[in-house]
Amino acid sequence: MFKKIFSIFSKKLELENFDALHQIENIGERKKIDLLIGDKILEIKTHFEYRKINDWLDTSIAFIRLERNGIICFPYSGDEDFENVNIEIKAEPILEKFQNIIYGTTIEDIYYIVDGNEEFDEMQMGYFLLNNDYILEENRMSPSGIGGADMFCKTSAEFEKEILENNISIYSVKNKAIKYSS
Repeated sequence: MFKKIFSIFSKKLELENFDALHQIENIGERKKIDLLIGDKILEIKTHFEYRKINDWLDTSIAFIRLERNGIICFPYSGDEDFENVNIEIKAEPILEKFQNIIYGTTIEDIYYIVDGNEEFDEMQMGYFLLNNDYILEENRMSPSGIGGADMFCKTSAEFEKEILENNISIYSVKNKAIKYSS
């Protein structure tokens, strides 16, 4: 009986190790951004560093584990491709209240900020529209102590109000067209 249980446990470890090795092999391989649409979010961890740059800047980076496409970070506005990454060892899981909203949802669309000339603002991160009508966004840097460097989760209504108030134009990767225009 013990041998049978050990054998099953061993096979499970081999499969997990294979998946981990497969993930490592894909690091840096460029894939089309459209592949993210329809993929399920399994887990998100965020790595924070406070006052690390010039003693006044906080930074944050989110690592998103997807069902089909492995571990990614938020794309920059206008990215046509993405690549897999390793999770920073010090990254921590997002708060449970956000896990309940985000985990198990699928990415329905990716939004990018565009300027008045309909050029992508490559200094901004992309946004993920989820199938439960929430938007994920990431701000990687902010002045120390104001809580601006983080991943944020908001409703589509909150997002739409914010972009309209700030005259921001948004491009939809799924529709390959401007979704909101300032």
